[in-house]
Amino acid sequence: MPDFASDPMAADLVHLAVALAIGFLIGFEREHTHRAEARERSFAGARTFSLTALAGAVSGLADPGLILPVAALMAIALLTAVSYWATAKDKPGAGGTTEIALFVTFILGLAAVRGHVLTAAVGGVATAIILSIKESVQRWASALSEDELYAALRFLAISVIILPVLPNEAFGPYDALNLRDIWLMVVFISGLSFLGYWLIKFAGAGRGVLLTGFAGGLASSTATTLSLSRFTKSGVEPRELAAGIVAANVMMLLRIGLLVAALAREVLVALAPGLAAAGLVGAGAMLWLRRGDNHAEEQESMLKLGNPMEIKPALVFAALLAIISVAASFGAERFGQSDAITLIAGRQAASGSIAMNAAALAVMFAAASNIVLKAGMSWVIGGKPLGVRVGAIFVAMIAAGAFALVVS
Repeated sequence: MPDFASDPMAADLVHLAVALAIGFLIGFEREHTHRAEARERSFAGARTFSLTALAGAVSGLADPGLILPVAALMAIALLTAVSYWATAKDKPGAGGTTEIALFVTFILGLAAVRGHVLTAAVGGVATAIILSIKESVQRWASALSEDELYAALRFLAISVIILPVLPNEAFGPYDALNLRDIWLMVVFISGLSFLGYWLIKFAGAGRGVLLTGFAGGLASSTATTLSLSRFTKSGVEPRELAAGIVAANVMMLLRIGLLVAALAREVLVALAPGLAAAGLVGAGAMLWLRRGDNHAEEQESMLKLGNPMEIKPALVFAALLAIISVAASFGAERFGQSDAITLIAGRQAASGSIAMNAAALAVMFAAASNIVLKAGMSWVIGGKPLGVRVGAIFVAMIAAGAFALVVS
């Protein structure tokens, strides 16, 4: 067997084989698609694409510079332009996807012999996939409403354009403000609203809200509570929203447990009964809220989800976060105070500064305070029917956790 690392000719043959495979893969996809579309003739199929990739590879091997590859690419471009002109003359408005794919195939073949074999292979597979999803893209584009498209663009704007350019520096009173951190919360809340919209639309109100609660609770149960509470305006049942909010806070308890385990496992032993009891009560409440929904289809038809993503509530939340950050200076830059107290208590317990039981009580008290805050938030934003359900369940969770800690 030849040693590819020390035998240049063997390596070149491998690269040529990769280039041919790329060309054949893309060309085969084009030929299959054209046959499925019942085209009488196709501009380029498996053979043409394979030869184009081979031309890119051979030109790259024969000329270490760019003269021959550029000349070959220009020749292919000329042939492609003539073919496209003839096709467009017979069928005005004809697309140029296959022609562009031919250019890409030539470049991928050239890349395969210029030390970018893996990049070329990945590019070839990605190109074939992009070409094959034409019908899916058209179906998605037809199903997407104008509001949904604009919502997606707004989310991309605040997350991809605005967030990266914001300074990541502390400023203001007590250096308690950070524009990037505050805007990151805007992005997160807007993203949760967007995620919730699509999950509710495709999975239904019950399952969609519950999935949003579980996913959002992994990062911020407070932001998730805010986002889900707003769906009362869309006609989602308060009990469905309550189940999602409880799910987010059960995930918060799990997150606290993992954080304590990483800092001081002995504290987790003392804290585990309280977290487990509160989590079990929360899980039971979720099942109770989701019980026997005999009117699910009727409720789904009444939903009016409205705007997929509203930035205003996220901005209000961010402004409130900034006020709290200044008021508490170093102590509470975020609503999620339980995480900060968990860190402090865990570290002090690990160092022997405080007893394990005292650390467990401190963490549980922080979690309970955080939960009480979110119960009030659900009432103010989502209304009394939601607030009563969430508040009652949270009281039961806190009581169960406190009782378990006392008797353990």
